[in-house]
Amino acid sequence: MYDEYHKTEEDIQKVIRYLQIHDPKNANRDYAIQFIDSMEGFGSEIARSNESLAEAVKKSLDEKKN
Repeated sequence: MYDEYHKTEEDIQKVIRYLQIHDPKNANRDYAIQFIDSMEGFGSEIARSNESLAEAVKKSLDEKKN
């Protein structure tokens, strides 16, 4: 149903930049990877518990790509 997500170096760097602003004490590579992993898990829980919300999020992300 959904493409499997694989984090990239670009994703990690974006999260580090986000953390530098919002959580400077944790703005490092290890924490960024943990952050991405936890968000991926959270997204999976949403997809399992509320399919219509998951579809809306996917549609929104697809629109942003284009």
